[in-house]
Amino acid sequence: MIKASAFILATTLLASCQNAEELKSEQYFVEGYQLYTTNCSNCHQADGKGMSNLYPPLVGSPALSNKALISCVIKNGMKDTILVNGKVFKRPMPANPKLTEIEIAEIVSFVTMKWGTDSTYTKIETVQSALQDCKIY
Repeated sequence: MIKASAFILATTLLASCQNAEELKSEQYFVEGYQLYTTNCSNCHQADGKGMSNLYPPLVGSPALSNKALISCVIKNGMKDTILVNGKVFKRPMPANPKLTEIEIAEIVSFVTMKWGTDSTYTKIETVQSALQDCKIY
């Protein structure tokens, strides 16, 4: 009886544990949320909907499917005019040169999981590769 109870308890605990990828995704999401709140939400807002005609929304933005683009824009900023959800935005986005590659990966993870279609974190290698090949926007 004790062995059966111990087996059931152990099985229940193991079944409730998350795998390493799920834990990493949650960690990146939480860290990304904090970094987004500090570095991005002033313009893009906490809900990702931007500020009227001043700053573009992230919600519904096709850029969320391009992690390389997002990584480069976060690091280097953007000066181009862009069209998001049928609206034109002309205000430049400042660069964030002090953000590390891991911090950029966490922000990208947060925005693509929150407002995009991703369910897993963005690997640092993805960001490193993107930053090596950045174009000026």
